[in-house]
Amino acid sequence: MSHGGVKTRNGDGENVESSREGSESLAPPPDGGWGWMVVFASFMIHIVTDGMTYSFGVFYAEFLTYFNEGKGKTAWIVSILVGVTLSSGPISSSFVNRWGCRTVTVAGALLSALCVVLSSLANNVNALIVTIGVGTGVGFGLIYLPAIVSVTVWFERYRSLATGIAVCGSGLGTFLFAPITSALISNYGWRGAMAIIGALILNCIPLGLMFRPVPERPRTPVTEPMLPKVDNNNKKKLKRSQSIEHFLRVNGKDDVARLTLSQPALNKQQEQKMGSRHGSGIMQRPDVLYQGSMTSISRYRGASIDRRLTKEEAPEEKCGWLPCSREFKVALSEMLDISLLVDPVFILFSVSNFLTSIGFYIPYVYTVPMSEKLGIENPPYLISIIGASNLVGRIILGYISDKPWVNRLLAYNICLTIAGISTAAAMFCWEFWGLAMYATAFGFTIGAYVGLTSVVLVDLLGLEKLTNAFGLLLLFQGIASLIGPPFAGWLYDTYQSYSPGFYVAGGTISLSGIILFLIPVFERRNNRWKNQEMVLEQI
Repeated sequence: MSHGGVKTRNGDGENVESSREGSESLAPPPDGGWGWMVVFASFMIHIVTDGMTYSFGVFYAEFLTYFNEGKGKTAWIVSILVGVTLSSGPISSSFVNRWGCRTVTVAGALLSALCVVLSSLANNVNALIVTIGVGTGVGFGLIYLPAIVSVTVWFERYRSLATGIAVCGSGLGTFLFAPITSALISNYGWRGAMAIIGALILNCIPLGLMFRPVPERPRTPVTEPMLPKVDNNNKKKLKRSQSIEHFLRVNGKDDVARLTLSQPALNKQQEQKMGSRHGSGIMQRPDVLYQGSMTSISRYRGASIDRRLTKEEAPEEKCGWLPCSREFKVALSEMLDISLLVDPVFILFSVSNFLTSIGFYIPYVYTVPMSEKLGIENPPYLISIIGASNLVGRIILGYISDKPWVNRLLAYNICLTIAGISTAAAMFCWEFWGLAMYATAFGFTIGAYVGLTSVVLVDLLGLEKLTNAFGLLLLFQGIASLIGPPFAGWLYDTYQSYSPGFYVAGGTISLSGIILFLIPVFERRNNRWKNQEMVLEQI
């Protein structure tokens, strides 16, 4: 009878034994049950937060008329909103480590709702940059990471399906919020519409409370052997039959070995159970940001759990309300570790992500005002088309990405290249149906950027480097998002045309896909160097 191994199947159908020794404090994901309620809550949160963000172009068009500011300056509102949301990912990670998904999500919902409501009182663009850009950006940043993490910890085999359903709320939110925002502005003005949307964000509070932690495994003699309770201060008062030494001598060498090995794990369990109320340590799992099915990489399952249990942890520090625990510092250090910046594959992938993020939000911000300038009716529906096709794209791309015959990097590269080319080609359309075809192509293919990033990262770098790589990418994406929309607005102010901005967006997105075709070249070179080093070592 095996105490520490579980037979699973890898992507090739071979039996792989993954160790679960020491994982008693973390239950294996149930792949269902309350997890589906967590998926529903994450789905609804994506509808609200991403729905507002991606349909912000409707507000943008209104702000241009109301405040009569330049397009570049006005675009800083949404660019700072997106940039702060993404860049605060590592901070959100450390908060989740300290207080858990529910608390962080509720705090983010309260902050963002308050800031959106306050923005309805703004009298200039600068005030909106603070309330919407900074305040709401921080709030959405606190919601963004828990909405993904809370789903991944509940699922293993069906993780790809679960996370796929959750993030599809982003596409549906874009589809719904564009016409809803337009209707609210028509009936209540932009101030009333902003206040109503702020109230809608409050719905994220009960939804966030649904992010329950995975229940602990029931204690059994196998998973948690009972040992005599020893008080070191009063050791002399114990009877001989109560001492651990006597127990081990009586039960033989096998039990001595088993209990000696399990005692540190038991001690660690007690420490973790004390902190589990706050969800501590959740971000230290290497697989927590992986959005694909774990079936094909089941060999990492044991490592992801054991890593938390085998490390020696320093006593927790208290700094008032500040999260100064070691877990807080570990989460930040793991997400912001710059050691990956010497890896040529990661550098190339980071450059690609940076370029994609420069152009990613330009169509969302400028499609509505560009369509209004062309005299097209109902321009918010173009944003809805992007959202609907994005929803379909994420589902299809997420489904096929789990198939063993699919080259996920190649699919990712092709999608980005098509998304960029279609964005540049949109400038040759002058009526609704032409732009609707562009919106369909862009929405479908750009779904790969969000849906496949984590699985491609694992394919390239390995699961153990995902948290580090994802944290750095969030920072790069946040910085790039600050550049794109204001730069496109500055180009319009200079040339009085939206075409240069769309050409920049199309060029950067397509280039981001094209340069990734070089990754196999780097991988072959790295493999050749490794083989040469092995030969030299043998000599």
